[in-house]
Amino acid sequence: MAETKTPNVKIRAVREERFQMSRPEFAELINREAGKAGENTGCTARVVATWEDGDVSCPRPVYRRVLSALAGESMEALGFTCHSSARRLPGRTVVTLDQLDDPEQAVDRRHFVTGLAALGFCPERGTPRRIGTAEVRTVRKTVRQLKQLDERMGGDNLSLDARRALGALNRLINTARYTEATGRHLRSACGDLAVLTGWLAYDADRPVDAWGFYNQSLYQARMAEDPEVEVHAYAQMSMAAARNGMPRDAAELARMGQRISARHVPPRLMSLLALREACGWSLLGDAKECHAALSRAYKVFDHGTSNEDPKWIDFYSSAELDGLAATCHADLGETGIAQRLTEKALTTMDHRYGRNRAWYSVVLAEVHLQKGEVDDACHVAHDALPLLAQVSSTRTTARLDAFRRGVEQRQDSPVVRDFLDRSRALVA
Repeated sequence: MAETKTPNVKIRAVREERFQMSRPEFAELINREAGKAGENTGCTARVVATWEDGDVSCPRPVYRRVLSALAGESMEALGFTCHSSARRLPGRTVVTLDQLDDPEQAVDRRHFVTGLAALGFCPERGTPRRIGTAEVRTVRKTVRQLKQLDERMGGDNLSLDARRALGALNRLINTARYTEATGRHLRSACGDLAVLTGWLAYDADRPVDAWGFYNQSLYQARMAEDPEVEVHAYAQMSMAAARNGMPRDAAELARMGQRISARHVPPRLMSLLALREACGWSLLGDAKECHAALSRAYKVFDHGTSNEDPKWIDFYSSAELDGLAATCHADLGETGIAQRLTEKALTTMDHRYGRNRAWYSVVLAEVHLQKGEVDDACHVAHDALPLLAQVSSTRTTARLDAFRRGVEQRQDSPVVRDFLDRSRALVA
């Protein structure tokens, strides 16, 4: 028998009748009130929807405090049941909803893998027969942890873990029992995981695998009727197409993402899609279209962040915008602008993004080489070697290898010889 859930009409009535607000407006109000109390919530319209649709029967403590203060009523009066947020599934550890909804904490790969298995998503352990909100949120947490690890480590070491998790989730979707609404959430989460698995394969320099995972994400997004995941897949496919010798496809895929999200798109997402489009035009050598797309990317980015920003776009900072724009200018032979933007990106980029810092360091070395500044190029590449030693990214290593081949004929320079010796030692 399918699991049932009860929409929370009380909290919806509070939002619509008492405050007369949309979900995004109500989420923004919650964030403001939390900030006044020194709390950090990060509430979004999607979070509000999980309360009203009955997907979450008891918000985590910080939301309980803010909602009670706003409405002047208890959780029970607001339609929630918060007497107990823990439950036990056969043969598994007890997991509370509060634990599963905590902000991302520092996580290492060993704890990620063992935590995934303990929650029943390991292929060797099978999957639970009946699932609900907690399992969906566990999948979301899995995606967040993988992203956090990827930022530090690169994709090579995580690709297999992601594939295993995705395989287990596909089995879960096809063998477990759940409500129709839970099924949509599961497929949406599966789409998120498939996009991330594709990215990890892309970073491990397996473009064919990556393309397959991106297509799987599109399939799940359409099944779930989730345009946010679908747009994410198009943004990633555009990037992959640009790198794999399909620049016109890259521009068109980015435009498809813009068309799908044309009704309501947060500024940063529209900026990223415009930037992906610019990358396609730059590889085609179309400076006019590239500059126009870059102009749109910067203009809408300046509108700032929004409560509607999808979680996956957290990586897209002003430093990332400058770095990607620099690669477009480099493709067009505009090396002066490319150098300035890449240097700015490396100066402002968060140190958590070790793989991205390594990538753009190699890009900067290439720009110097493109300008004929061989010694400067090798100085930059030499300084990037410690970063490259800390990440596992075949894509980045391959770019360094290409740069190294480009300077091998210039070994009359001591700077070049030193770089080549050090880089060979790193590879070894």
